[in-house]
Amino acid sequence: MSTRAVPLATLLSVVPYFHTRGAVPVSDAARDLGLTEKQLRAALWQLWSCGLPGYGPGDLIDLAFSSEDLDDAEMVEVTFTAGIDRPVRLTAAEAITLETGLAVFLDQPEVIDQAALRDLLTTLRSATGADERAAGFDARHETVDADADVVRTAVHNGSALRFVYHSASSDTSTTRVVDPARLSVADGHSYVHGVDRESGQWRTFRTDRMSGVEEVGPRRALGPEPQDDGEGDIRVEKARVPSTAAWFLDEFRFHSVVRRPDGDVDVEIAYHDRAWLLRFLLGHADVVRATDPGLAAEVARRAVEGLEVYTAAAGESSATDA
Repeated sequence: MSTRAVPLATLLSVVPYFHTRGAVPVSDAARDLGLTEKQLRAALWQLWSCGLPGYGPGDLIDLAFSSEDLDDAEMVEVTFTAGIDRPVRLTAAEAITLETGLAVFLDQPEVIDQAALRDLLTTLRSATGADERAAGFDARHETVDADADVVRTAVHNGSALRFVYHSASSDTSTTRVVDPARLSVADGHSYVHGVDRESGQWRTFRTDRMSGVEEVGPRRALGPEPQDDGEGDIRVEKARVPSTAAWFLDEFRFHSVVRRPDGDVDVEIAYHDRAWLLRFLLGHADVVRATDPGLAAEVARRAVEGLEVYTAAAGESSATDA
C-alpha cells in the first residue's frame, strides 16, 4: 500500500465531522469537507493508524465502513475519536456561513470596530474563494457603511445628526435633525434613540431607513428618556382577508390574525397615520377589506374618485384620437 501523506489540518477536521454525523456517504462527506473522494479516503487510511499513546486496541481511532476494503466503501463511520471530537478549523461551508452572518453587522452602526470586521470578512472570503462575490458585496454596502460609521461616531462623540428618514408608517421621507442618545438592536435591525429637534420629543429611528447622514455640531442637553418612545401612538383597525387571499398573511405582518369557520381571516392592522391606512386599503383592496362601515365607505368613495379620473382621461384621449 502506498504512503498517503495528508495535511494535519485536514486530518483534524475529518474526525469531528464524522463524530457529529455518524455513518455518512463518502461522497457527501468529501463534498462537505471540500475534498475529493480520493483525498478523503487517504485521510481516513492515515487516521486509522493514529490515536492515543499505547497505540493498541482502544487507543487508535477506529472506523466502520460498508465493505471489506475502505477504498471501496460507500458509507463510513468513526466509532472511536481518540479525543479528536471538535474541529480546529472551519470547513469551506462553515466559513461561508460565518461570513454571511458577520456581514449583517456591516449594516449596523453598533458594531464598534468596522475596520476589524472588514478585515475578518476579507480573510474568510479569501479562504472560501469568494473574492468576486465580496467585491460586489462591498460595492452594494459602501454607502450604508459610510452612514453607519457617521451614526456610531456621532453617538460616541456627542454630536447631533441630520439625515433623510423614510417612515414606513406614513410612507413619507423627511429631513430630521436629531440629538442622539444611544443605539439599540432588535429583531435584526439597529435603532437610534434621541430627541427630534423639530418636535422636541424623543423618537426612535431605524438606521437602514436613514440616508445622507451627517454630523451638525454638538448634541444639545437631553432630558430623561421616556419608557415607551416611538414615532407616535399606534392605532389598530379591524379588517378581513378572504380565504382566497390567505397567501397575503405571509406578505404583510398584521397586528393580530383570527381564522373564521368559513375560512376568511379577521385581522387587525397597526398604523400611525390614517392617510397611510387609506393608501394601504386602496392598494390592497382585492385582498383586504375594512370591516368598519365608515372606513369601508371612505375607501370605496376614494376608489370611485380615482376611477372617474382615469375614465375622464380615457375619454379625452379618445376624443383627441378622433
